[in-house]
Amino acid sequence: MRNILNTFFLTLLIYLTFIGCANQGQLTGGKKDTTPPALDSLKSTPNYQTNFKKQTITLAFDEWLQLNDVFKQVVVSPPLQEKFDVSLKRKTVRFEFDEEEVLRENATYTINFGTCVQDLSERNPVADLRFVFSTGDFIDSLEVKGTVVDALDKKPIKDALVMLYDNLADTVVRKEKPFYFGKTDDDGNFIIKNVRADTFKTFALIDGNSNYLFDNDTEKIGFLKDPIIVTDSTEVALQLQIFQEEPALELKGEEVKKYGRLAFGFSRKPLEDEVNITFNNVGQKTYLHTPKDSVILWYDVPQDTSWKVYVAIDTATNDTIKISKISRSKFLKDRKLELAKVIPPTSKIDVHPINPIKIEFKHPLESFDTSLITLLVDTLLQKVNPQVEIDSTDKRNLLVNFNFKEKTPYQLQLLANAVTDLYGLKNDSLNMALNIKAKNEFGDLTLNVVDLKTEKSYVLELLDKNNNLVESIPISGDTVFKKVYRTIETGEYSVRMIQDNNNNGKWDTGNYDNQSQPEPLFTRVLEEVRAGWEVDAEVSADEKTKVKKAEATPPERPPANPKPGRN
Repeated sequence: MRNILNTFFLTLLIYLTFIGCANQGQLTGGKKDTTPPALDSLKSTPNYQTNFKKQTITLAFDEWLQLNDVFKQVVVSPPLQEKFDVSLKRKTVRFEFDEEEVLRENATYTINFGTCVQDLSERNPVADLRFVFSTGDFIDSLEVKGTVVDALDKKPIKDALVMLYDNLADTVVRKEKPFYFGKTDDDGNFIIKNVRADTFKTFALIDGNSNYLFDNDTEKIGFLKDPIIVTDSTEVALQLQIFQEEPALELKGEEVKKYGRLAFGFSRKPLEDEVNITFNNVGQKTYLHTPKDSVILWYDVPQDTSWKVYVAIDTATNDTIKISKISRSKFLKDRKLELAKVIPPTSKIDVHPINPIKIEFKHPLESFDTSLITLLVDTLLQKVNPQVEIDSTDKRNLLVNFNFKEKTPYQLQLLANAVTDLYGLKNDSLNMALNIKAKNEFGDLTLNVVDLKTEKSYVLELLDKNNNLVESIPISGDTVFKKVYRTIETGEYSVRMIQDNNNNGKWDTGNYDNQSQPEPLFTRVLEEVRAGWEVDAEVSADEKTKVKKAEATPPERPPANPKPGRN
């Protein structure tokens, strides 16, 4: 009998082993754990203590934990002067003050752990984990809340510091950490809890170096000019605009790599008449161009010599650049005036039916010979006379204008020596086949601006779908404004309305030291411009009123051909 039982159990063991090996796979333990760890208050340091003395704070939970992104997630308000330490042992989180830390008297502190504390298996964070204590006799319980948005595009700002100071001096934001602070969420909202009744200076900051001070010119800021008063009988809801201050204009450097071109780099794009560039006269020809945040001085000297260039910002001489003697003949040897971009000889160039053709060269142009510029029409190659000029805004461009006909082939020929640049270089012959785009591939846009205030000045900016500036137009409040864009590229456009308080024709950001806020502005998206359609948009200069009217008129269609009758 014993042998029979042994044989049975041995057979069963082999069977179970075989089944286990044959079904090796991932174990499924039922539903996924979505419950965050729960705080065990009996084993933790008591929360909401008064007359708190510096001690190690322990927070015990009901399951094993992990810490995530402690440096960013754990914030203490008011900020501590020394570094603190957050550590983990099994199911317990420990918060330890630095030995040198001195807590403020009669202050309510909040340690906010964010989403730092998570369970070990599924990373479920403990929501709204806060430890609050007071070094005085009671816990402050008032709140300050609000929203932070970008001053330029009005989008909410995430992770901005909103800081409250009981010291109302203007310099406090540069020298002292705030008394209270909070951080904005994904929607730009913030709430600062456990605030005492008092008067506070309010400041918002994108803190680039994480020191709770406005001490870096690249940091974005926002502020309220007047202090806020927090009492137990009022609800404080704030709206702050955050902005980048206009950096001081500084010369960052210059570049002299070859003959004929001197480039100056600035901290930002210089305004008109903000930079004055002069030089000692050695008979040179010059052309100044200002692209983006630089200034380019193109020059040609009659003979090889050294000379000096002087750069002045706001009438103060900032720098003197010596241009060494560079061989002009070596620069010009075997050189031709070339296009900025090579055009393959077999390609066709798309041409707007109304706008002039823009031909960009590598160097500024000085003259052209119309007898060597030919426009040929149709397959018969009939010669016509286009209008030709050098672009006044960028002398590297040659503009060719003509009343083009749709669906008609054209050829533009620039014969050899047709164009001469600043250095006397001339072009090789150039032949371009043109494709005149049909007008019905474009749309029309009419802008009407209403609700203008007579005592105000404005700037209207038309932006394309990528927020590139199409046109900027100053508007006086005592005028009726209407602008028609014929044959405009299809796509989405928006209008940015700027209240131009200082009448300089552009939007000005704010400045903390001057206590100036950014100029008011807002953006409105227009009806999409579609091929062959006309969009008539009426935009209010009042920010509270949206686009009043945006009508899109479809193109007229020819009547359908009648069906032929039966015989």
